[in-house]
Amino acid sequence: MDAGSKLPYHCAMQHKLPTNADMRSELNDEFHVYPYEPLVPPVRIVTLVMLPSRGDRAQEVAHLQQLCAQGNHDTSRSTLNRLYFDGFLLKVESHHEFTRYKFIASANIGHATDPFANSPLSLLPEGWLTGLPGRLLVALDTTVLPYPEQASHQSLFAQYAEYFSPTSLAASQIGRSKSLAMTDFQIRDNGMTRMLVFSQAELPAQIGRLTYRLIDIETYRMLALVILPQAKNLLKKLPLADTRLKDLTGAISEGGGMKDEQLMERLTALAAEVEDLIATHYRPFSIAQTRFDLVLQRLDELYEHPIGPQPTMGGFLRRRMQKARSTSESAFHWLDQMAMRVSQASQSLRTRIDVNNAAQNRGMLAAMNRRFQLQLRLQQAAELLSVAIFTYYSVNLLEYIYQELALLLAWDVQSVLFKSLAAPVLAIAAVVFIYRRRAKVTAKTDTSL
Repeated sequence: MDAGSKLPYHCAMQHKLPTNADMRSELNDEFHVYPYEPLVPPVRIVTLVMLPSRGDRAQEVAHLQQLCAQGNHDTSRSTLNRLYFDGFLLKVESHHEFTRYKFIASANIGHATDPFANSPLSLLPEGWLTGLPGRLLVALDTTVLPYPEQASHQSLFAQYAEYFSPTSLAASQIGRSKSLAMTDFQIRDNGMTRMLVFSQAELPAQIGRLTYRLIDIETYRMLALVILPQAKNLLKKLPLADTRLKDLTGAISEGGGMKDEQLMERLTALAAEVEDLIATHYRPFSIAQTRFDLVLQRLDELYEHPIGPQPTMGGFLRRRMQKARSTSESAFHWLDQMAMRVSQASQSLRTRIDVNNAAQNRGMLAAMNRRFQLQLRLQQAAELLSVAIFTYYSVNLLEYIYQELALLLAWDVQSVLFKSLAAPVLAIAAVVFIYRRRAKVTAKTDTSL
């Protein structure tokens, strides 16, 4: 083979590759965990989204095994996430906070005039569906039909609008295939939300991708709205906390008969409550904002166009979801601002306490300095007194000695003269000793500092 020629794509030459990076296979397989299912209309997809607890997670596999044991299960084609039964396919998507079950009916299930008749759920063993672990959040019944020949969007809309609520019915031309989708986002008596799709796409993969986006929109719409009750509950708590903060800041600036220590104690308690609210709501609010964005992203991927005067799905969802999103964003923004205001109030009060403490410390230092000066004067007076006492007793002691020596040596010098000469010498010696001792102590203190 020439050096310039290329190997064919299917060439199976084997090469020894370098050592894989950590989790290389897991990261690559993440793109293929939950692929869309190629669909050939007419087809029926019933989607259930469950919110399992930690204990429910352990029961999910056992519950699926129970279905396999009760139903006619094709083990040759089934995998962990795709279970084939007579008449339908069950796809299981286990996400971090929810589990999604998709019951996809094969094309041989007959459809009556009602496009939502003969649900695939009727093929399940009795009691199995009600025993699904977790709490039900989404139950979407989607019917995908082939686009009739010589039909138009307006005629199909007029024909099938009776299966939806007229007050919230939305319809859109979706996808590059210009298919038609209809829904009303209403939960009916049987607990299901309906969606009807007339597909003009030619490839099953194209129909599968389009249907997957529609199911994602409904799934993440409901998951995002989970935050709304928490936001409303937070908006009930925040005015009370805001009033407390306002009273405390007023007491800090104007004085309300409370000491700074009492104000700081109340501010600290309020700060702890606000931080607890932030810790409780930060993660759910962040996840909800991501889910709102996912819904908008999926809507953009639909390439919607309106069907006459009827509102589109994207227009309906954007209008209704914006209110919920604004409510959650305003609640968390208020909470975040309150945390900042509490911190600023605490800092201001702490600064005032520090200034007051500094003034008290200066007063204490001045008082200590005055006491020290007084003690120093007393000490100097005591030193002078000790010099006088030392001189007095020393002179008297030397007088006794001098008198005895004068008798033995017959000295003719009066003791008064001796005392007058000895007293100044002893006094000077005592003063010199005291000042030298003080100088040594002072030098030692300066060295230690």
